[in-house]
Amino acid sequence: MPTIIPISEAKPRLAALIDTSETEDVVLTRRGHAAAVLISTDRYTQLLDRLEDLEDSLDAARAAGEPSSPADEVYARIGLND
Repeated sequence: MPTIIPISEAKPRLAALIDTSETEDVVLTRRGHAAAVLISTDRYTQLLDRLEDLEDSLDAARAAGEPSSPADEVYARIGLND
């Protein structure tokens, strides 16, 4: 479970929240709605690497002529296709 905290309360606790982000995500809220997520640089790098791996897998499947899937349609809608 992520830590959820209003931005106004996060400001004076930023150093501690950065430490917390090493073990869990921190969701910053504004007026009761999620506004941003604080994650560790390790987790950020892992997520980017995983996204790149998934994009490479999708590109390889397309190059091999595999039929499109619903995922391809979603990627197209959000701009993740070439």
